[in-house]
Amino acid sequence: MLTRVADPVSSKPAHFFDPELFRDPARARRDLEVLQTQLSAGSLAILAPLLADVADPNQALGLLERLAARSREAIALLDANRVLLHHALVIFGHSYWLGETLLQNTDLLAALQGQRSMSRSLEREDFRENLARFQSRVSDDEPALVLARFRRREYVRIVLRDLLGIATLAETTAEISALADVLIAAALREAREQMRKRYGTPHGVDSRGRRVEAPFAVLALGKLGGNELNYSSDVDLLYLYNGAETASGETSLREYFVRQAQLVTDLLSRATAEGAVFRIDLRLRPQGQEGEPAIALRQALHYYAQSAHDWELQALIKARYSAGDPDLAREFIRAVQPRVYTPNINFAAIETMVNSRRRIGEQRRRSVALRREPSTIDVKLDRGGIRDIEFLVQCLQRVYGGEETWLRTCGTLFSLQKLHDKGHLSGADFHDLSAAYEFLRTVEHRLQVQRGQQVHRLPAGPAELEVLARAVRRDASGSAGFLRLLRERMGRVAAIYERIIHSQKQREKGGTEAAAADSYYIGARELAFDQLMQRMRADSPALYEAIAALPQTKHARRNLHRFLGSAMANAERYNLLLENVAAMERATAIFASSDYLSDALVRQPQMVRVLNDIPRAGNGVAAEQSGRISLRSSGRSVSESVAMLRRKFHQASFAIAATDVLLPRPAFVSLKLNTQLADEAVRAALRIVNAEKSLAVFALGRLGTEEFDIGSDADLLFVRAPEADEQEARLDAERLVQALASYTKEGPLFAVDARLRPHGGEGELVTTAAQLDRYLAEEAQPWEALTYSKLRFVGGNAEVKPLVLAPVWHRIIEIACRPGFRPAVEEMRTRLEKSNRYPGSFKLAAGGFYDIDFIASYVMLTQVTLVAGNTEEKLQGLREAGLLPAGIVEPLREAALLYRTADHAIRLVTGRVRPELPAVEHQRLAVDKIVKQILQWPGEIDLQAELQRTQQEVREMFLAIVRGQ
Repeated sequence: MLTRVADPVSSKPAHFFDPELFRDPARARRDLEVLQTQLSAGSLAILAPLLADVADPNQALGLLERLAARSREAIALLDANRVLLHHALVIFGHSYWLGETLLQNTDLLAALQGQRSMSRSLEREDFRENLARFQSRVSDDEPALVLARFRRREYVRIVLRDLLGIATLAETTAEISALADVLIAAALREAREQMRKRYGTPHGVDSRGRRVEAPFAVLALGKLGGNELNYSSDVDLLYLYNGAETASGETSLREYFVRQAQLVTDLLSRATAEGAVFRIDLRLRPQGQEGEPAIALRQALHYYAQSAHDWELQALIKARYSAGDPDLAREFIRAVQPRVYTPNINFAAIETMVNSRRRIGEQRRRSVALRREPSTIDVKLDRGGIRDIEFLVQCLQRVYGGEETWLRTCGTLFSLQKLHDKGHLSGADFHDLSAAYEFLRTVEHRLQVQRGQQVHRLPAGPAELEVLARAVRRDASGSAGFLRLLRERMGRVAAIYERIIHSQKQREKGGTEAAAADSYYIGARELAFDQLMQRMRADSPALYEAIAALPQTKHARRNLHRFLGSAMANAERYNLLLENVAAMERATAIFASSDYLSDALVRQPQMVRVLNDIPRAGNGVAAEQSGRISLRSSGRSVSESVAMLRRKFHQASFAIAATDVLLPRPAFVSLKLNTQLADEAVRAALRIVNAEKSLAVFALGRLGTEEFDIGSDADLLFVRAPEADEQEARLDAERLVQALASYTKEGPLFAVDARLRPHGGEGELVTTAAQLDRYLAEEAQPWEALTYSKLRFVGGNAEVKPLVLAPVWHRIIEIACRPGFRPAVEEMRTRLEKSNRYPGSFKLAAGGFYDIDFIASYVMLTQVTLVAGNTEEKLQGLREAGLLPAGIVEPLREAALLYRTADHAIRLVTGRVRPELPAVEHQRLAVDKIVKQILQWPGEIDLQAELQRTQQEVREMFLAIVRGQ
């Protein structure tokens, strides 16, 4: 640390330095001696804590001394404004590159003083206005120099927000990307103006034969396309134009726009006194380096439809509009998306990922060897680095994006969230990948902002590595702790990458390798339905007759065709089918009603055996027991035990869902069975990872209320036993999440969401009873009282149960008794309504299921009456306790039953979590049929109209009870 004392000879302040703080104490002492004559005693006194908080105190002090020598006015401003002094030292101590920018543009210090834009992220329009003001002051300068200077000036504010922790990684990269879009648009305006002065306005002919100005657009790809640009990224661009005829005189449109594209590229990449605006990379255009700089829309679409490599299609995942004509950009993106995303699993996309990853690794090793540089960690290209995460996300987007258009997004973090929301990433994998990506990108940013260079490798020198460690993590662990964390994060990414890619490859191959040995089964998937039936007629007349005699809708026949093609593509599967003739009657009923179960049978035709065990109609007791299969595992190793657990779980889950289709029963019965199955899976996983003593696992959300369903996340809370070691308990919880939610060839059990724990995703994965109690007493928000009213013990150390449940109930009652609880509940419900993105939602929308859920929890808490069970049981309990009259409870109970029945039917039919009736006709009809069978409604009732009527009725009761209206 820097300590200030009095020099007895000179009576002037002297400064002594802790050698561990400064790399060069002698140089720091000299710099400080100069600053003593420029700064007041108050400013000198706070230098010690300010310098201790930056990455490189020597660099910060040296640049501050240079500023004092350059501008007395600037140093006087810092001396008078201690906040500004702090900001200057943060920039100086982390970025020599931008420190030089401050020295050359001291007016930036005054601009930062009280700047309101520090508190928020700027968008395109903000940068556009800032650039217009800046250009008006320097109108005589070279355009490329103006743009480069403006970029560096804006980077000072962006970097400062980043370093101070005001902006998140996503906000930082979005700002850099928005700034880049504005600079590209400015370069395009300048190029267009020069072209028009020389060649006139380019004209083409539109689809109606009219002469119009030919459009030109700049599309962003790569990191800019994903709105996640680095401080020193290459900018990947694609130039497009449209139209026919000539531009002006003898110049064709092709020649005109090629020259315009070259002008734009030159303006952006030209070397100036402030450096280039960007490094422009056009290698992702059609035909790469051999292609034209600008390409006509028709030619581009033909190329991507006929000639593009798979990696080129994959690059278009991040294609978006940057500058120029937005309609032209949208037309291109709409047209190429069917080529980028296909409805079926794209094995070529996976192979592209693997091969590209292998080539990158080989190039990296060759490059290091040729340069004879120390082989330090590359956070972008090494195994488990940024590129692995980006490739993995793009792979999953291509695999699933053909059928799920919601997954077609550009940004990596946003896409990770969507893949998790859709169940394609487990909670554990999502957490690990997101945390690793943010950490690695932060490391990358700290490397690049130091010198303004495109750097991804860690420095080799110990002093430079220590500076980087301080820039990334301001703790006492130093470079050793930083490296340990870095390797741990990258190791997890590498393991997830290999496991998921392997899983996807195996899923796509689907067992055809074994079938290749027998020519009889080769190509069965490609045979027409009639050909499959004729083959079956010869092999098993009984099975043929059983299937041929069943009534089949067009949709049922299509699913049956898929199933037979899959079953007959493998000898073992086909023999199993021939042995289960009686099950095919039931399978055909499933093919007509449930795409979700049909897909399960297509993937695993052997699951047809489960249908034999489902009881016949009329045996209601047995029907309620279907799907209850022991999940105790006797595998020899943890991996074998987990694999066995997953197989048994999927079999039991399939049995519950198949029974619901074949013998419809009350939705709350099915949900309770699914809950019991999930509970047993958690308890079995606890046994497998040997965590029954260290942890107690509690459920929240739908699992907590015993309403777990197809596609539900398991909201879990992990509480450490008092005698358990903290580190070991955390590892046990991580192993438990891995066992439940990670990808293997058997597939995940269900997604695990632990974000309802104290402090959410920022909090520790494992808490203690005392920590939970303290959090609820001191920090919890009103909405958390409603959340924790659903807390339920699932498994693990039972001695922890009383340490948690009773205190939690006590604390949430205290929260409910505080002034303002009712309006806080109302505000939270309003926010949920506004977050609804489904037009026909009967969950989040006004009067939807959340209204009933809020009513039950609100009355329980405010009337200090705990009622366990699902929503229906809670309503009945509140009526029996005299807290809700029968005239309220009965319509609420019927509404809850309708909502949960419709929701369950939608999941049974589609396999998706979507709280509105399907738009696809056959799925909508199947949902309608199942709902009416369960609720015993006559066929003429309009389900959609009944949902809407119920929502109006529920909203009136919600207002009366919660709002007191």
